[in-house]
Order: sequence, then structure tokens, then C-alpha cells
Amino acid sequence: MNRNLIWGWLALMGLFFAWTQYKNSQAKAQHQAFVADSLANVEKNPDRKASTHSSLETPTFKADSSGKSISPSALAASAAVADSTLIPRRQIRIETSRFTALLDNRGARLSEVTIPNLEGKPVHNGVLIRSEGEGALTLTLNRIPLDQTIWRMERTDTLIRVVSEPVSIVFSTDLNGAKITRTYTFLPDSPNIRHVLTAPEGAIQNYSLDWKGGLEETEKILQGRGIGLLSGYFSEVVYDNGASVQRQAFEGEKTFNAQSGVLRWVGMRRKYVAILLDFGKEIQDRVRAVGHSDPDMPKGAPRHYTLNISSAQESETGALDFDVVVLPLHYEKIKSLGRNYEQILFSGWESFFRADIWYVKLCGLVLKLLNMFYRWIPNYGVAIILLTLLVRFITMPLSVTQIKQAAKMAQHQPAIKKIQEKNKGDRQKTQMEIMAYYKERGINPLAPVMGCFPVLLQMPVFISLFNVLGRAVELHDTPFFGWIRDLSQSDVVLPALKIPFLFPVGLTILPFFMAGTMWLQMKLTIKDPNQKAMVWMMPMMMFVFSCSFPSGLVLYWTVSNLFTIAQTKVFTPKASKVAAKA
Repeated sequence: MNRNLIWGWLALMGLFFAWTQYKNSQAKAQHQAFVADSLANVEKNPDRKASTHSSLETPTFKADSSGKSISPSALAASAAVADSTLIPRRQIRIETSRFTALLDNRGARLSEVTIPNLEGKPVHNGVLIRSEGEGALTLTLNRIPLDQTIWRMERTDTLIRVVSEPVSIVFSTDLNGAKITRTYTFLPDSPNIRHVLTAPEGAIQNYSLDWKGGLEETEKILQGRGIGLLSGYFSEVVYDNGASVQRQAFEGEKTFNAQSGVLRWVGMRRKYVAILLDFGKEIQDRVRAVGHSDPDMPKGAPRHYTLNISSAQESETGALDFDVVVLPLHYEKIKSLGRNYEQILFSGWESFFRADIWYVKLCGLVLKLLNMFYRWIPNYGVAIILLTLLVRFITMPLSVTQIKQAAKMAQHQPAIKKIQEKNKGDRQKTQMEIMAYYKERGINPLAPVMGCFPVLLQMPVFISLFNVLGRAVELHDTPFFGWIRDLSQSDVVLPALKIPFLFPVGLTILPFFMAGTMWLQMKLTIKDPNQKAMVWMMPMMMFVFSCSFPSGLVLYWTVSNLFTIAQTKVFTPKASKVAAKA
């Protein structure tokens, strides 16, 4: 078990880093391809260069007679939109059981979205879209921006509570003599806001829909410098391209469907929440986003995004009717909606044996088991312990096989070393005598390599546990006992003691237990003098990682180490006797 276990752990960590690097390189390649494609289109169609303007681009400006700068789009808007200077600026707040929304008749925009809690638990920040920002869902029609236009409102209420009946808010304005209306409909006890745009036939040739206000994080973003400190936070653009659900984190501008042109829904995601625009069908409209860093946040903190959806061709308005979906990311609830939303939480590597299908189901199964144990004993810390023990018992036959194989090979190591010393400097003869020794005693020469397979087979399960415990909203603000007050955060007992990379958010306790149990596990399993350094290196490395991990993850790791220690003590002596007889 000695070196096989080590290589298994190293392979697991290597897969994590390789996956991250692959995703980053894939994103860069896609962005470079988009830029090249855009430049090629401009070269082929130079007269369309000016017509590709969207709200993500920087417009040119001209000066009026007073010397003030006026954008060409503003000049066009003033000519095409009916005078709205006499319409008063108004806002209306709509409260539902799921969220509160603020609508603004300037731009007929969704100005603010707040949630009261997360599955009944308090949040650090409930404001998902801020009213002091630029909001979401502003329109440009026929290349005329309407984001500053004051739309008419039919209702005069300032506060409406949605209880038992749907509530519709209607905005209207005139564009080139045609009446344009936008209707937002709120449903009782539903995460959806239905948006419908109505216009006379042929009045709209093209459109651009902007979501400039981004999506805020509900959790307090930790400050400090540490390995993996911010890896538990998510700020991504998510979308369903008709084949799979994709999650993208990036900086700069990026397009998502320039080539395939297929989208079912698109939106933004944070750790425990997402807001989506669900079109209810496959559309071919162009979607672009810009990711930018917050200068007030530490380096590596989650980025903010602006989103733009525009017609891919003239006379196409396919994405103007959609549902705005406000989703706390509770796996079972979002899965029940039947729109693949659960893949926002757990998305697999599509090219890896269609892991985008089976890995999502594996994570869902792990989460179901966690919740089942919680129903039995209403403490998620206990549920994590029971889940860890269950997984280790299920995978125990593989682990025991590995232990026995390692013990058997250890019995033959002295003889192998004698052969190596006798033929020192003659590699070919050494290999021939070792193979003859294996054949004489019926040993599979691939046994050292095969010993790693049990660890590799367990990796999907362990990775799914890692992801579930780091992302499940069920663990949000959930205590275990004593000083562990929130399983979704590090178990900090002394916030004032901050040491970069070691205790980036303050002194934590569980990592000491995790590192200590790992050291004992390594000491029991590593017998090769050449591998003795690993007894200290692995625990120290994992200690540094775990100091900023959620305490639920560190608890799982500690219990898993204790199980391995007990398993090694029970089965290693028996395996040695079997190997000695062999």
C-alpha cells in the first residue's frame, strides 16, 4: 500500500490541477478563435462594421452646439422615441415568497433583486442585483438604446405583494410611431418572472438586451493570501447550449454561441445562487459577456460580468420572450424543474466518457445520501461522518485488495534488492532475473502498477464528495458542535491570528487533526526507506491546503484518514501471513 497510496493521492491532486489548466487553456483558445472570426467577418463585410455595435462596445461621440458630447445612438433615440420628459420617474417593488424585485420605468429595467434568506438560513448579503447599479434587461431596439427612456407604467402602486394571484406590470413607449410594451408577470410561490415584449408586426428589425448590473455574492468573501482560499467561491456565466450545460469563468470579452448559435438558457451563478434567462426553446441569438475584476477585492477573487444578448441576423427577435429565474442552488428543487439547472452545481467533463451526465448523477446521489443521514440524525456534521464511513465501507474491498497486494510485494522486496545489487550496472540482466523470479513464484509483474487502480477507481467518488461538501447549500450556516459553527466555512477560532498561506483567515483547529491523522496513516503504510520523506511532506502539504477549506471538507478528510488507519491495522497483519505462505 505504501507507494501506491502516495501515487494515488498525487494522481488525484494532479487531475485537479490538470483539469483547471485544461479549462483555462480551452477558454483562451475559444476567445482567440472568436477574435479571429470577428476580424475575418469585418474584413469580409466592411460596411457592416458600424452595424455590429452593442452595449458592450464603446461608441464614438459627436459634440452638439453647446459643446457637450452626444453619442450617435442618443441622437437616434431622441429622434425615434416619443418625448418622455413629461412622464415621471417611478419604481415599483414586488414581493414574492421567493424574492423581492424592484422595477424601474427608466429603461423598463429590472433594477434590483433580493432574497430574504437561503433555505431559511440568514445570508451575509441578500442583494443579488443592486439598485444603485445599472440593473438588468435594458433594451436597444433597431439600434436605438432605450436604457435612459422613461417608459409609461399602467399601475401607480409602489409596493405589491404576490400572494395567490399572478401580478403583471406593463411598461410602454413609442418607437418610430409604433407602441412597444414590456410585461413582467410574477407568479405566486415561483422562482420565475415572465417577460414578454409586444410590438406591431415588422416594427422591430433587431434588438440587444443588456444585463449590466452583474450578480452579487451572498457570502462574505474572505480576505487574505492562501492556497485555495478563494476556490470555494464561484462567479461564472452559465448556459445550456442544447448539448450540455457549460460554466465559464474568465476576464475580458467572450462569446458563447458564435458558431453553434444554440442556447436554451443563459445567466450568472454565484456560490449558492443563480439568476437565469430561460428562453423556453432553442434560440440562435448571439450571447456575449465581459468579465472584470473588482479592484477592492483580493487578487483571485471572483469576477463580475456583464451580459449581452442580441439578434444574430436582421428581423430576428427570438429571445425577447423569456423567464427570469431566481434560483437558490438547492439540488433537489432545481432538478425538479426539469431544465438541467442542477448541472450548474455539478458539471462534468464532457469529453471524459460523458462525465457531464454520469458525474452529475453521482454527485446527486452523494447529496441524497447526505440528506438521508441528516433526516435520521439532524446534524450535518454527523451526516458527513456517516456518509464518509458508508463510502469507505463500499470501497473497502478495493482498498483491502490493495493492502494485501502491497503486503505481498513487500515480502519479496529483499530478494528483488539482492538481484538489483548483484547485477548493478546491467539493467537488462537485472530485469530478466526479476521477471524470472516473478514467474517462479507466480507473481504478476504488473502488480505494482495494478495496485494504483483501486485508488483511481475511487477517485470519482472522492471528487464528488469534495464537490458536494464544498457547494451544497444545505451546509450553509450549519453548525456541528463546539467551535465548528458553520460547516461551509473554515473553523476559525482566533481571527486575529492571520499568517499568509498558513492561516490566511485566522487560526483553525480541524486541519491539525487532519494532518495528524494523515501523518499516522503514512507512518503505518510507508515502509520503504526511500519514501520516508513522504511521511512528513504529504501531511504538511495537505495541512496548508486545508487551512482555508470549509470545515465540512476537512471533517470528511479526517474521518477518512481514521478509517484508513483502522483498516490498515486490521488487514495488514493478515495480508503479511498470506504473503509469507505464498
